[in-house]
Amino acid sequence: MTADALLSCLDDEELVGRLEAFWQAAERRMTGLPVHNPALSVMATPVQRFGRFRFSAVVTPWSMTVVAVPDSGIELPPEGVTLRLELPAGEVDFVVASMDEGNRYGSASLFSPMDEFVDQTTAESVAFAAIDELLREAEPSETASLSINLDRRRLLGLGRTVSETGP
Repeated sequence: MTADALLSCLDDEELVGRLEAFWQAAERRMTGLPVHNPALSVMATPVQRFGRFRFSAVVTPWSMTVVAVPDSGIELPPEGVTLRLELPAGEVDFVVASMDEGNRYGSASLFSPMDEFVDQTTAESVAFAAIDELLREAEPSETASLSINLDRRRLLGLGRTVSETGP
């Protein structure tokens, strides 16, 4: 079992609980530091899946982060390495980090510090909106300009168009 497998084996609710517990433990060390916003507390959004990763936005009193947890069988690069994932919103760089037991995950910072957030409700609303926007599939009208007209013969490589064969 790889170090990453422990997080991968958790169901979605257990994963959210594990993320919250990890950052709540860190909060005890962050309390009193200038970056700590006492109006906020730790909260993780419900997990959303895209491809072979599960994603959650984590609100803390000092930062807001998107966490990417790979499915079982995907081995992440070493801690500190940047992992680029292609999401519906575009490419996003995640820095590989690990929890206390060596559970590795990708982390992409959204906000740090959190001094512009006046209350928990606002921070949570932004976290939900951010994760939804990152993983939102494009509407058909947004992709219409990208469509390519393919016929079955060309798709199978059996035909050439006039522009491909020249004059």
